[in-house]
Amino acid sequence: MGKSIKTLPVDVVNKIAAGEVIQRPSSILKELVENSIDSNAKKIDVFITDYGKTELQVSDDGDGMNLNNLKICFLNHSTSKLNSFDDLFALKSKGFRGEALSSICSISKTKISSCDNNNGVRNFIQVENNDISKRSIEEGAKGTTVTSSNIFYNVPARRKFLKSDKIEFKHLMNEFIRLSLSHPEIEFTLRHNNQLVYNLKKGNQKKRIVEVLGKSVEKKIIPIEEKTNLIKIRGYIFKPEYLNKSRNNQFLFINNRYVKSSYLNHAISVSYESLVEKEIKPSYILFLDSDPAKIDVNVHPSKIEVKFDDENIIYAIIMSTIKHSLGKFNVIPNIDFNNDINLSTHYEMRVSPPKVEVDYNFSPFETTDIIKDSISNEASIKNESISIFDDIDLKLINEYPVFDFSNKFLITKSKTDLLVIDIKRAYYRIYYEQLLDEISNKKNLSQSLLYPIEISFSPNDILIIKSVKNILNHLGFVFSVQKNNINVTSIHPIFDFKEVESVFMYIVEKNSSGFEELYPSVNDHIAKLLAKAKSKKILRLKNKKEQDLLLNRIFNCKESNLCPQNKKIIFKFSIDNINSKFN
Repeated sequence: MGKSIKTLPVDVVNKIAAGEVIQRPSSILKELVENSIDSNAKKIDVFITDYGKTELQVSDDGDGMNLNNLKICFLNHSTSKLNSFDDLFALKSKGFRGEALSSICSISKTKISSCDNNNGVRNFIQVENNDISKRSIEEGAKGTTVTSSNIFYNVPARRKFLKSDKIEFKHLMNEFIRLSLSHPEIEFTLRHNNQLVYNLKKGNQKKRIVEVLGKSVEKKIIPIEEKTNLIKIRGYIFKPEYLNKSRNNQFLFINNRYVKSSYLNHAISVSYESLVEKEIKPSYILFLDSDPAKIDVNVHPSKIEVKFDDENIIYAIIMSTIKHSLGKFNVIPNIDFNNDINLSTHYEMRVSPPKVEVDYNFSPFETTDIIKDSISNEASIKNESISIFDDIDLKLINEYPVFDFSNKFLITKSKTDLLVIDIKRAYYRIYYEQLLDEISNKKNLSQSLLYPIEISFSPNDILIIKSVKNILNHLGFVFSVQKNNINVTSIHPIFDFKEVESVFMYIVEKNSSGFEELYPSVNDHIAKLLAKAKSKKILRLKNKKEQDLLLNRIFNCKESNLCPQNKKIIFKFSIDNINSKFN
């Protein structure tokens, strides 16, 4: 006889269901903040301890709950947002399934404190394994505070699969950023281990974007707006010259709910098609407002996936709107209408006849002091823009002919093979090995800047910069951190001052995924980042000498065949390979 079928205990069912809703600490943050938004809160405070693994608390000044609601709010499928099945097609709230608090209470020790009046007294309950372990009262204003402690304490297998602290914190920041971007009318704060990370005052949409993503984003974005009978589109898209291969700044909201849609993202990508290379990803903060009856958000417990009734039409509208805004941007310069700028002229322009002065003593055959000075200045400028190669490299000349092909490849030969060398990858390898050696040095060269460079970042990006500050200082990048800005006073000699901002931006972009999971050491990672950032700026080799020098340097590298990302630098073609092409 086979095994008998039996009904699972309630606590086991809850733990299984919680796995779909609560995957990591950031899932708790998302669900609790969404509940606060649905409660009409004007201020939401988030407190995180030890990257959310020890404790996560969300407090608001919303509508609050009375004692009767408090006692059942954590039960599975308990909600105030739905009364009937038809309500699913007219959703205006973030939550509606009644699963969030139940899932949180089944995998963590949870305290829920709430009050729906201004009497100054709150009811609170403590819940473990979906059972109330304690109920009492405490002082407190109108609103709700939920504290989730020891996530997955009763599901050790799930806790074991949590990622490193930095990766979990990055997920927490991502959820907070998405929620705060979609509600600029709400004041948000976020503290980690009692350190203030975000303090966002209520304001307009652009102000919130700048506060969250950093002041530097203001010059990178252009507004977009379109209104049709089917959908309303508003928000900002990034200018083509500020795009890269990262998807970090892709924010799509449907009725103020953050969603992911590869189909609609494709519409945005196609809009940039003729302006950027294929591998470049679009960046945007877009808000779509539509009739809730035409959208299905009940696809997955995470509520990130959505389905549209008229997806093809929305695709076309988005693509057309973005192309129109990009076209307008290319023709019309940006004007900040918040400033009081008077474009009218209050004078009459008068053109004076030109005066011609003739020097009758001038001789074209004499070299004047002015010409001598200009020649010497030009020489000094040329000397300043020397290549990266040391003087010792000047003695190393390739014995075989070499020539440049399409400013991307060098073609030469060895004793037996024809060689094709990728210039940027070769530079990448050379810079990487140079920087890795310098990290091991006790002291390195640093080039002081005539004028300090100030770069603005988001609070989250500042945390990344601080985490690698010591290594960058050691490599010659000397800078101070002041709130959400850094002031760079010295840089590594191989970098130009014009490259400084892009180097730091590149470090932030590539560190956002939690670099310690991907690289054997932070030193190795930083060397790769800086080398890649520098090699990306190489457009062409200036002359035959630089071509020869590059060849000698790459062949003297410890690993000359592969760049640090294990992509081929050199392709070799033997005489047999070439003969086979003609046979």
